[in-house]
Amino acid sequence: MAEEEFVYRSELERTPLPEILATINRYGVAGVLEVARAGTAKQVFFLDGDVIFATSSDRSESLGEFLRRNGEITAEQLARSSAELAATPGARHGEILVRMGFLPTEELGRAVRRQVQAIVWSLFNWTEGSVVFKVGSAKQDEVFKIKIPTARAVLAGCRLIEDPKVVTARLGGRGAVFKRLPRPPHLEKFRFEPEERQLLELVDGKRNLYELCESGPMSPGANARVLYGLVELQMVTVDPAGSGKILIQVRG
Repeated sequence: MAEEEFVYRSELERTPLPEILATINRYGVAGVLEVARAGTAKQVFFLDGDVIFATSSDRSESLGEFLRRNGEITAEQLARSSAELAATPGARHGEILVRMGFLPTEELGRAVRRQVQAIVWSLFNWTEGSVVFKVGSAKQDEVFKIKIPTARAVLAGCRLIEDPKVVTARLGGRGAVFKRLPRPPHLEKFRFEPEERQLLELVDGKRNLYELCESGPMSPGANARVLYGLVELQMVTVDPAGSGKILIQVRG
């Protein structure tokens, strides 16, 4: 009898994406996360807790459309390669673009990586939708497997959150005081961007949210978004002993 697979189910309204990604990364598991809303489903594939691929049922997020939208192939090239794809069962659009001379071979891997990032980043602005995570073997049928450290995805994705209310709702009030936590073992080798490191160094158990947003190395809004990512990664936490309850409005 096959071993029963582990399936986690939730809703983004209850468990936001950064928290889900940080948990997958912390346990270092392989599996697939599916997030769905209003007829659109996006899947993110993991190996050892890190992102290796992503797909979307939204055709505007396909590789061909992504390249056309970014000016890397023309509309005519997209149409011709799409027709060839439809006539070639089992083929990959990227392979066909290379074979037809529309995309240099050395650019294919980078193009897939940027497309995958765009799909993952877009999910950070979904505030509702169903979530299913199935633990299991990693995706094996892709020509290109990329690796995006999930901690990097959390920090980068949080910086792209459009609605500041989403951030403030998770960080608390103007007077919330933040303190650093010991670096989690699975993040011992994680490398921060210089601005992220500078912000983290300002977290001293004395400065509150307002002070961190105003004195950090980025704009107040960007500082708050990165701080949110650090909280979800369990690098930083709110110190309830020193926190107030006056709400803060995060500027862009």
